[in-house]
Amino acid sequence: MSAGQAVRKTNYKNIQECGDKRMKICIVGAGSTYTPELIQGFITISKQVRIDKIIALDIPASEEKFHIVADFAQRMLHQAGASINLKTTMDAEQAFAGADFIIFQFRAGLMEGRIRDEKIPLEFGLIGQETTGIGGMACALRGLPMIESYVDLARRVSNNAWIINFTNPSGLLTEFMVNDLDYTKCIGLCNVPIEFVLEAAKHFNCERDEVFLKYYGLNHLSWVEKIVIRGKDRTEEMWDRFKLNMKNIPATDYEPDFLQKLRLLPNPYLRYFYMTDKMLESEYADRDGKGTRGQVILCIEDKLLQLYKNKQRHKIPEELNQRGGYMYSTVATELIRDLVLDSGKVHIINKRNEGAVSDLPDDYVLEMPVAIQQDVQKSLPLGPSHKATTGLIHTIKNFERLTIEGYQKRDENLIKQAMLIHPLGPTESRLEPLWSRLKEENRDYFVEFA
Repeated sequence: MSAGQAVRKTNYKNIQECGDKRMKICIVGAGSTYTPELIQGFITISKQVRIDKIIALDIPASEEKFHIVADFAQRMLHQAGASINLKTTMDAEQAFAGADFIIFQFRAGLMEGRIRDEKIPLEFGLIGQETTGIGGMACALRGLPMIESYVDLARRVSNNAWIINFTNPSGLLTEFMVNDLDYTKCIGLCNVPIEFVLEAAKHFNCERDEVFLKYYGLNHLSWVEKIVIRGKDRTEEMWDRFKLNMKNIPATDYEPDFLQKLRLLPNPYLRYFYMTDKMLESEYADRDGKGTRGQVILCIEDKLLQLYKNKQRHKIPEELNQRGGYMYSTVATELIRDLVLDSGKVHIINKRNEGAVSDLPDDYVLEMPVAIQQDVQKSLPLGPSHKATTGLIHTIKNFERLTIEGYQKRDENLIKQAMLIHPLGPTESRLEPLWSRLKEENRDYFVEFA
């Protein structure tokens, strides 16, 4: 399938044409303030696919928040007249039993863990962020044991479920599930790709389905090399006017001619690599002023929970847009719809390369456009990677794999190797004290290393 062929509108069936199959969907980490947006997405797609049950799962540490969010979600479903049965539980086996789809959106270590990921690297002069660099590694090491346990449970009790992963760092954890745990019915997701698509659609005054991106790389380490609108290459028109800012990272713009020189549109998270000095300066200013992004989100969540508590409320408040993750629910629920309906529609997801980017290994889990089908997710041929991207992709993929191997073997020397090869990692003199600090602060979540 060529890029031009990939851009097509999908005529979806009415629900009456979709047979009698009813789905059970499990949400892991359902106490998230994102969950109402996800519920709204399910209400929307329930006109096209049959959703029988949604099982909301969370842990005792989030119990109060979990019940506030779940009560609000129930009111949303009732107001919409949706025939979806929402149940809550803290029993993972009960939640996974017979599930057709399992959505991972949990945060290992809760928001306090994220804040540590942001603050500790800054003490050592390094970028502090929850998905990249050393903070991202710490986040992964907390999440890997939970992922392993949940995947084992999914194998045993689910209905051969698709796992849709939003848990950060999404790319690394999807790599682990697909290549190390051999759970191939797993798709990693992020809301950044759809924001690229929406920005292009806005500039060219067209529909989302009329945009095709030569988009590839890793999660939060990706680039757009080509923009095709209705089959025509329009990339050259975007260099001077394409801006994509994410709420979860400082909105520091590149120099005006930077994109012209790079000849690529970088994922906003690449600012941590291309503008490390400016991003560090911004992070220190935030830490010493309004707080890190995690601290800001804690305040936003407190306000959201107060709004969710209002028994008269049954619509998502505008304040949720401040939380970040814009279009998150659309990405997840439209993917589920298109998997069920075997639509062939193109989504940008995290999966094995399998020949899409011709000069990268087939087993690399990449973020790239894929034609969505029920059984086989068909990678679209994108040709070779741009030379300005290839080396960094290999380096960060090796970082991911060293981190995973270190976790599996309980070998902290492999973890230290991962830290040293990361461009945002420590120098030799700071390696040991940084690793010791991470272990101490995450002692309740990290496995025991030899």
